[in-house]
Amino acid sequence: NKIKTLTLSLAMSDPSNAMSSLVESDVNDLKQNPPPWLINIEKPIKPKYKCPETHPSPTDAKPVLENTNGDEMRVRATVRPLLRDATDFKIPPIKVELDVNINSYPSETSLPRLWIRSSLSAIESTGGGIHPKFYDAIRNSSHKGNNPIETVLWHFVHRYLRRNADFEKVKRLRFQVGDEVLANVGNWEHGTVVAIWDEGFPYRIHLHDIGQDVHAPCDMDDVIKAPPKMPSNLNNSLDDDDSWPEEAKISQASWMEDMRNWKNAYEFSKNSPEKELFDKTFQNNKWINPKVNKWLCDGCCNTPDFVEEISPNIFSFQLFTTDFCNAIISEYERCETLASQTKQLRIVRPNSMNNYGAIMKNIGFQSLIDIMQDEILAPIAAALFPIVGAELTEQHCFLVRYAPGEDLGLDMHVDESDITFNVCLGKEFTGAGLQFCGMLGSPDHRHQSLRYKHSVGQCVVHLGAQRHGADDIVTGERINLISWNRNKVWRRSSGYMGPMYQLDYKREAGPPDLVCLSKTHDVDWETYCGPREGGRSFPWCPPDFARHVSDDMPTKEEIVK
Repeated sequence: NKIKTLTLSLAMSDPSNAMSSLVESDVNDLKQNPPPWLINIEKPIKPKYKCPETHPSPTDAKPVLENTNGDEMRVRATVRPLLRDATDFKIPPIKVELDVNINSYPSETSLPRLWIRSSLSAIESTGGGIHPKFYDAIRNSSHKGNNPIETVLWHFVHRYLRRNADFEKVKRLRFQVGDEVLANVGNWEHGTVVAIWDEGFPYRIHLHDIGQDVHAPCDMDDVIKAPPKMPSNLNNSLDDDDSWPEEAKISQASWMEDMRNWKNAYEFSKNSPEKELFDKTFQNNKWINPKVNKWLCDGCCNTPDFVEEISPNIFSFQLFTTDFCNAIISEYERCETLASQTKQLRIVRPNSMNNYGAIMKNIGFQSLIDIMQDEILAPIAAALFPIVGAELTEQHCFLVRYAPGEDLGLDMHVDESDITFNVCLGKEFTGAGLQFCGMLGSPDHRHQSLRYKHSVGQCVVHLGAQRHGADDIVTGERINLISWNRNKVWRRSSGYMGPMYQLDYKREAGPPDLVCLSKTHDVDWETYCGPREGGRSFPWCPPDFARHVSDDMPTKEEIVK
C-alpha cells in the first residue's frame, strides 16, 4: 500500500511511468499471492501498437496506431475454470489477455479489456473479444478485487465461464466453488473449493500452503468446515449469479460444445505412447532446427538468418526435425484408428475445404500448439512481418491430409488468418505443390508468383491474404501441420478491413493467370475455364469494379479449346 501511495503521488510529475509501475505492482501482487483460480499471470508488456477499444466499422477503421507513449499495456494470464458439477476429465486452462489503458488506470469505470486467447466455441467469430455488457455488469457487481485487473479476471472465471457441465441442477451443498474452507487432511488446512461433484466427490479443494488439490469424501463438519470469518475485498458468493446478463457469459450451447471437445481431446490423449507431446514444455533441442533454436535462445534480436524470402512476403525455412514430424503423424494416425473403432470419439476436420485431417486441439494438442505459438511462431512472425505479425493473439491449428482417393488438392483461396505457418510433416509423395499468386485486393491478386515444393520439416510462411492453392497429389500421401495466426490489433485496422470488405480493392492489372483462378470463389470462372462442374461454389471475387475487362477477352471457342 505504501508503494502504491508513493506511485500515485508521482503521477502528477510523470503520469505514464507512475501508472505503468502501478499496473506492474498490481500484477506482482497477484503473482505473489495467486487466488486458486489463477494459474499464472505474466509481467506486463508495452506493445508496439495500440488496440482500439471498440471494434470499428470497416469505413471507420484507421491504420494501426503506434503505442509511442506507452499508454497501453498488455497483461497475459492463465486461469482455471471452476465447475459446478462433475466431469470425468480435466478441463484445460484458459489463456486470456488484458489491455490496460494506463491513463485511466485504476478507474473502475474504465476497466481493462479482456480477450480470450484459448480456442473457445463462443469466440470463434468475435476474434477473442467479449460482449460490452460484460464490463457493464462488472461495474454493477458488488464483487470487487484488490485492483481492476483482479476484478476483471475474477468475473471472467466466476461469471463468464460459470456454466454447468450438465443441464441438470446439481444437489445443493453447504459450500460453492470459490468458497474458502478448512479441509481435514490429518490436520486442518486452509483451502478453496475449486469444483463440486468432481469425480463423484462432493468437493475438490485446492490447499493453499501445500499447493495441491484434494477431494472431500463427504459434506460433513469433521471433513470440511468454514474457517473463522476474515475480512476480504472479494466476495465469492453467488448472490448476483442468477441476475448476471446472458450476453456477459458464455452461452450454454457453446460451453457444451467446448465440454464435448475437451472430453474428446482427453480420451484421445490419455493413453498416448507419445507422452512428450503432451508435456507442458516444447522440446526445442529435440524438435526444432538448431539454427531456429539458437536464434530463439539469443533473444530473437537479429534478423533470422535461417529464413529465405523465396518471393515477396513469402518465406521458407527448416523448422521441425524428422523426429517431431514422425511423432505428430504417428499420434494423428493412432487417433484416426481410435475414432474408427469408437463411436463416442470423433475427429473434427480442419475447415470447410478439407475433408481429411484434424483440428489439433481436438485430439489433445492444445498445450503443445499454445507453447508453439507463443515461444516459436510469434517471435518469427514479428521479425518477418513487423506490423501484421507484431503480436499473435489467437490461432487455429490443424493437420491436412492429401492422398489419391481422398482430397487431392485445394482450390485457390485466401486463409482466415493474418499469418500462416505451413509445415510439411511427411510422408512420401509426388505432385502436391503449393501455387502462390498475389495479395487480396492488389492488381496482381490473380497473377502467379511462385510454385513451392514441400519437403519434410520445411515451413513456408505467408500472409493469410496471399492467394494460394494446392496442386493435386499424384502418388503417396502428404500430411501438413498448418497454423492460422491472428492479430487482434491488425484485424481492427484499415489495412485489414480495406481489402477484406472491398473498400481498398485495386482493379486487376491484366487478365488472370489460369492457375490462379478459383472455381469456388471467382465470379468469372466460366469466362476463362468453362462451366463449374461439381463441388461447392461461392463466387464473390473480384468485385465488378475491380475486374479486368478488355477487348481481348477469350471467346467461347477459345475457352473450350
